[in-house]
Amino acid sequence: MKILKELGHSCSMWGMVCVLSVILVACAGTNSPSTFYMLRSMEGPQESLTSADEKSVSVLVGPISMPEYLDRNQMVTVAGKNQVDLDEFNRWAESLRESFYRVLLEDLSFLLKTPRVYRYDRSGEDDADYQVSVDVTRFDCAPEGDAVLTVFWTVHGKDKGTSGIAKKSVFRTPVSSSGFPGMVDALNRTLSAFGREIATAIQTLEP
Repeated sequence: MKILKELGHSCSMWGMVCVLSVILVACAGTNSPSTFYMLRSMEGPQESLTSADEKSVSVLVGPISMPEYLDRNQMVTVAGKNQVDLDEFNRWAESLRESFYRVLLEDLSFLLKTPRVYRYDRSGEDDADYQVSVDVTRFDCAPEGDAVLTVFWTVHGKDKGTSGIAKKSVFRTPVSSSGFPGMVDALNRTLSAFGREIATAIQTLEP
């Protein structure tokens, strides 16, 4: 009986060791390093711009709104009609709304050749020639492999009585390479296309 009791005790100890080993392996798996991504502004000749030229257009950008399911650190991919996946190991390096805002400001400055592009909720620049308001409803990758940006936006001059532009735009860009780097690149290209459309709209409103 004593031998059986000791044998049972040994088996219990080995069982606990096995369970602890499984837990440690599982914990090690969840501690895999995350990869962080950023949106980038348009590539082109980098040149310094000054506000000395009074003829350069001034633009107030904002407010910009974005759904809460998008504005998070985890990267979001569409998994079905009513389903999204959040990836814990592929993340944005900053708030997606902040990244979107920053890149749009830089792109408009580049496209319009002006340093007078202001952020709505920081500068308080009420005397800008134009204001751009943006409501993003979708900015993710679809199951078929396209990056999609759906956005409602307006441009109007500082004289609110003048005609402006109000649009809903949908941009689709194929993901050219596999994995999250390819998806980020495709999302970046949809944002660049949006910046070009805004810049063109402002240029058409210029007297």
